[in-house]
Amino acid sequence: MCGWQKNQRPKERARYTITTDSEIKVISELPGVQKEDIKLHTTENSLTISVDKSQHKYHKQVELPTKVNPQETKASYKNGVLVITLQQKREEKPKGELIKI
Repeated sequence: MCGWQKNQRPKERARYTITTDSEIKVISELPGVQKEDIKLHTTENSLTISVDKSQHKYHKQVELPTKVNPQETKASYKNGVLVITLQQKREEKPKGELIKI
């Protein structure tokens, strides 16, 4: 039987993390869940995916490989597949100061 059964803890079918030079994509299968029931929370270092409905309960914290900018996070959910795109934080090189002797 495909999908989740009522009152059964849903299992993540698959989760992939793809990293490029500028972004991190987290792709997760969440079949049987409504888009409105998915809650996402991100910090510079982690992403939390949760579903808390009477029929479906799911919680997953993903540690990210690099720091990201949480304000630039985008997500989409279609046909049971959740795609979260996180922009990597650009580390500014410390500016040196000229010291007069």
